[in-house]
Amino acid sequence: MNAMILAAGRGNRLMPLTKHIPKPLIKINGKSILRQQLDGLHNAGFLNVVINISYLGHLILKEFGYRHKGLNISYSFEPSQPLETAGGIAFAKPWRLLGQPFLVINSDIICDWPLSKALRISSDGFLKKKLAYLVLTSSMSHHGDFYLSKNTVFNTVGDQSTNRSHKLTFTGIGIYRPEFFNGVRRGTSRSLRDVLIPAIGEGLVMGEYHDGIWEDIGTKENLKRIENIYKSREEKVDERN
Repeated sequence: MNAMILAAGRGNRLMPLTKHIPKPLIKINGKSILRQQLDGLHNAGFLNVVINISYLGHLILKEFGYRHKGLNISYSFEPSQPLETAGGIAFAKPWRLLGQPFLVINSDIICDWPLSKALRISSDGFLKKKLAYLVLTSSMSHHGDFYLSKNTVFNTVGDQSTNRSHKLTFTGIGIYRPEFFNGVRRGTSRSLRDVLIPAIGEGLVMGEYHDGIWEDIGTKENLKRIENIYKSREEKVDERN
């Protein structure tokens, strides 16, 4: 099973921090987000990962090269014009080696969902009749657009009957069949939502609820909050020692 990390964004909401370094190289607790994710993939047993890069992408290439521990890294060099999520995935074609379901992770999240589960989901045939499998969570700082019923994902937009407390947020971790992106022409800009919502409407998207750690590093406020969380944890450890 292949994996892909989405790392081509400019990180505009984190400026000026991202003026000289790409968002995935921002360090949390002394280790960059991207390094944490590569470590997680390696520890889960993945062998191949594609990283799409654009803005300051040469710094990511310089940092990691083409191998990280036992993980083979290849790069999708995107044009300067943003392709968005679905466009970036279609451009990279991370499934090209095997033609099998593949894992995609946003490069601006911290999440303790066990990545080894993706290998099981792929091998156990969960997606034999579905096109995508999303990891969802609840969040006080995000407006949830989805809910789950018997592991099937539904869209809450326009559904007034859905209780607000049941609305879930997409973590940025998903498993997809290559056919999911058949309608996205390579080199064109397309959001994941443009592809996802029609598939959800046809009942082709599965998912699960993750109640563990999930943090989005997309804004300066979130980054500061997460840094304070780690600092507080370190101070408590020091006090015990």
